[in-house]
Amino acid sequence: MSRKKEVRFNCPNCGNISADSVAFLCNNCQESELIERDGLFICPNCLKEGENFECMICQSKEVQPAKPL
Repeated sequence: MSRKKEVRFNCPNCGNISADSVAFLCNNCQESELIERDGLFICPNCLKEGENFECMICQSKEVQPAKPL
């Protein structure tokens, strides 16, 4: 049985965190634009560099995917 990969993020304050601890800040896309990456539905704009994610633990907006999505 294969295990599903969990998408991880790096927060400058909290370190390596799970996607459950990350808020997605982009509100520019429509549901039809979402794409699936490693079990996570994300809009193409969030794949570009910028402040697209926020740590829900410390509220840092300098959160980045641990590995490219």
